[in-house]
Amino acid sequence: MEEIFEWIKYSKERGPQILMLSPTDHCNLNCKTCWRLRKNMKFASPPFNFLIKMIRQAKEIDVKTIDLTGGGEPFLRKDILKLMNEVKRLKMKGLLTTNGTLIQKRTAEKIVEFQWDELNFSLDGSTPSVNDYIRGKGVFQKCFQNIKLVQKIKKIKRTEKPHLRLNFTITQKNLEDIPGFLEFSNEIGITNINFSVLFEWETNKEFWVKKTESKKVNKFLNEGIKTAKKLGIKTNLEVVKKHGLWEHKPPKFCFAPWYMLFIDASQKPSVCCTLASLHKRFNKIKDLKKFWFGKEMESLREQMKRGILFEECKRCLPDFTEMFNQMYEGLKKWS
Repeated sequence: MEEIFEWIKYSKERGPQILMLSPTDHCNLNCKTCWRLRKNMKFASPPFNFLIKMIRQAKEIDVKTIDLTGGGEPFLRKDILKLMNEVKRLKMKGLLTTNGTLIQKRTAEKIVEFQWDELNFSLDGSTPSVNDYIRGKGVFQKCFQNIKLVQKIKKIKRTEKPHLRLNFTITQKNLEDIPGFLEFSNEIGITNINFSVLFEWETNKEFWVKKTESKKVNKFLNEGIKTAKKLGIKTNLEVVKKHGLWEHKPPKFCFAPWYMLFIDASQKPSVCCTLASLHKRFNKIKDLKKFWFGKEMESLREQMKRGILFEECKRCLPDFTEMFNQMYEGLKKWS
């Protein structure tokens, strides 16, 4: 983080630590909590040449991590393996988030062969009845089978990569399943879980966790924290409990314009995934270096230095809020 501190204090510019690229908005599922169910949504898939260009330009400005994520399912793209291979050819860390239903044997073999760094599987329950109510009939079993497939190939190849992580979005329908989900994760040999808060849309009201149920929320978060410690599973539950499932105090200082960039499937950049989800974006990006070091981003950085955050920053993801607060304390001590 010293490179970021040097930029803030002494204007020593550098590229973002992480570039999040959305390969597509299209998906083979229709999860009931998803933004894609909102009215008048337009879905995009950026051209292969655009994504390759962004990946290569990221390397040129010393981006450390490429995260293939966003609003759709990456494995719907026939060229996704080429994109993943390019990330590793350029010796950057590669992350990818998937619903886990479309991974075939050849795909899994290639991912292991590339030595891809991390695969994040999205599941919202420890059983088919809990998960599939949210994500669709048969999804739990398909995802579970493909997790086992990747694990089997890793074992055959005698490699630890890709590291596997589970993503679990906390909702009214699965809150009580948090301890059970940790037990499930332990049973299938995954020791890392990210618990996400729900972005609330009009279309997913039945899944909203009510503020009046904060005692119930804390009960199951505490049970989850206790279970995770017992099983040796890494989670962010303590951070989620600290900052809550709803609007909260924004970060003491927002490092996002120095730390990260998100480019959605319509090729429009945003300083973070929260603002991207709430449609606070710039115009289409053509050149990564020119944009990152350009007037629009510099203006945003000056705004952050003055402590002028967006109203939406109250919905900053708990993980980023915690990380940025810790970075802020480090910046105050750093010289």
